[in-house]
Amino acid sequence: MKRVSAVAHIAPRAIALLSAVCALCVLLYGIFLLEAVAHTASRSQAQAEVRSLSLKLSQLEAQYLAQTQAITPEKAKVLGYVAPAVVSTVYAQAPGLSVRAGIFSGVR
Repeated sequence: MKRVSAVAHIAPRAIALLSAVCALCVLLYGIFLLEAVAHTASRSQAQAEVRSLSLKLSQLEAQYLAQTQAITPEKAKVLGYVAPAVVSTVYAQAPGLSVRAGIFSGVR
């Protein structure tokens, strides 16, 4: 009899705790479901934006290629450009990527 009274004493608290845990799980499931739907919607919007930007980029590349095809040495002379007397190649050396590279090379 003592055992039954102990279980009867604990049962309401256990039921309340399990109910609270179930309610929390349902709430979190709803939140995660809404987040998944929002993520899917934003992903489809981003894909549409990427498509439109790709289209714009291809149009600009086509314009660039068309304009570079129109450049000729004769047109450059008409615009006032002059051929260089001497062609020389200049190489630029980048400093090292080390943080301490500037200390030892005298560069500040």
